[in-house]
Amino acid sequence: MADPTIHLLDEETISHIAAGEVVERPASVVKELVENAIDAGATRIRVHIKSDSTEIRRITVIDDGRGMSPEDAPLAFRQHATSKIRTAGDLAEISTLGFRGEALASIAAVSEVTLTSRRREDVAGIKITLSGGLITDLSECAAPPGTMIEVGSLFFNTPARRKFLRTVSTELAHVFDLMERSALSHPEISFQLMHQEKEKFATSGRGDLPDTIQSLFGGDLARILITLSPLRGEMPVVGYVAYPLGSRTTRNQIYISVNGRQIASPSLVRAIRDGFGTSLAKGEYPFAVIDCRINPGEVDVNVHPTKREVKFSSERQVVDAVRTTVWSAVTEKGQEQQIIQAAIQRPLSGERDAAPQLTISQPVVSEGSATYGRSDRQLRQTALTGSPAPVPADATPVYRVLGQVDGTYIVATGADEELVIIDQHAAHEKIVFDQLQQRDGESSAFQHLLVPVIVSLSRKDAALVMDASEDLRSAGFVIEEFGGDTFAVQAVPAGPVKLDDPGEVTSLLLEVIEGIRGPAGERRMRVFKTIACRAAIKGNTRLSQEQMERLVHQLILAGPPYACPHGRPALVRFGSADLEHLFRRR
Repeated sequence: MADPTIHLLDEETISHIAAGEVVERPASVVKELVENAIDAGATRIRVHIKSDSTEIRRITVIDDGRGMSPEDAPLAFRQHATSKIRTAGDLAEISTLGFRGEALASIAAVSEVTLTSRRREDVAGIKITLSGGLITDLSECAAPPGTMIEVGSLFFNTPARRKFLRTVSTELAHVFDLMERSALSHPEISFQLMHQEKEKFATSGRGDLPDTIQSLFGGDLARILITLSPLRGEMPVVGYVAYPLGSRTTRNQIYISVNGRQIASPSLVRAIRDGFGTSLAKGEYPFAVIDCRINPGEVDVNVHPTKREVKFSSERQVVDAVRTTVWSAVTEKGQEQQIIQAAIQRPLSGERDAAPQLTISQPVVSEGSATYGRSDRQLRQTALTGSPAPVPADATPVYRVLGQVDGTYIVATGADEELVIIDQHAAHEKIVFDQLQQRDGESSAFQHLLVPVIVSLSRKDAALVMDASEDLRSAGFVIEEFGGDTFAVQAVPAGPVKLDDPGEVTSLLLEVIEGIRGPAGERRMRVFKTIACRAAIKGNTRLSQEQMERLVHQLILAGPPYACPHGRPALVRFGSADLEHLFRRR
């Protein structure tokens, strides 16, 4: 008889597959253990991280929750063993963060774990040691009420998973982000995060969300918070929003929870931003901490292995409630002072890429007449060294500039009468990017600041800066630790960025930090791309005839391929044949 094609997997393989769904990295372990502590009614949660230069070595989570009995503790490490549901019907009314009974079993399957736990009514506690999911020791012990779980040697028996871990600083950044989100969604719990026996942050647990925000992000942000209040007739949405300090072009400071469960939801992120209307610049995102109070029966939390995503029975109603609540708060009388304070921290409107404004009377193709100082400065900074900046008066230009469309596209003709359309932002971005690459490693890539700019970062961003300090230096940033999560920017990239405005330096650095995520080998190019995009002339910027000619001249000198570093075309040609085809002449 032939061997069967289909066969049953052994228990070890099954446990490793389950662990692969739940435990992606050290932050996944912290998430599951912290959520268990919250479900156990803890009022104090302490997380201790120990690492060396290569990896996170040990994770310890201590809580003052209910604890476990000597009988229950061993069962907690069995697959699909849980105290939170009993029947399939309970899945329709989930009010706890955990419920699947996979967390401890999955963690134990790929690590070495020690659990110590005691209920308040018990005289002695229970201590269990496991390796690779198997119990190696079980005994009574003295212990305070609550639970302590220590996890070490993560992925020791799954080397394929271990090799996909990033650097220590990157993994720590994920842990810091997870802890920030936990503290924001549960201000009634006191959280403390320690790394190498040094406190990274601590929250009071008094239930005061603004106090928690100040503990995590500082007083500058806490002073400009705008309160979200439930609206009559709408699903309750509570929390705080704020205009971004500096130009935040990423969503990493939007924290959304549903009934205290942190979730990822692109549709709710859009709803929050839409709630600000046109008061945010194009591509800019606010700070937001919101919690949607929804009947558990109207939320399906069982759609993702890590419970990060949820489904709503009526998503449109939730989205509308979030957008309306934010809009009402932002436009409410009495919020003017917060908005004014936020505006002081933000770049001038002319420094941002505002949405295009069109009028019926505006000609389709127009010749710019005003010379803007910012555009002139940007073009001077990218004038190629050793090449003639202006086009000689008696020379025949490669392209003859006709004008500008919508303040974004330069229209020109070539020597062979072809029509050429140039995206001015993509073109200038390509020029800046090429120059950054050419300067890579040169001492001239730096311009030291007369007065260092002091930047306070979140724990997550600070860890990313530490991890990518060499990549930042190669891109032209000289950054030194200034104590805690504060850094002193000593030098910035020479040439294509504004150097005399501390707010602009801080804003640029925040954007660059977002660009350093990912594999180390790609970081330098990511940093260059971010700087190039920020430093380039924006769309919807009126240019004079001379400015357009200088930009086109610099683009031609830069050489092909005529595309921005993100792959968008900077220049499109239409020959006679193309035009005849467009107008159906043949």
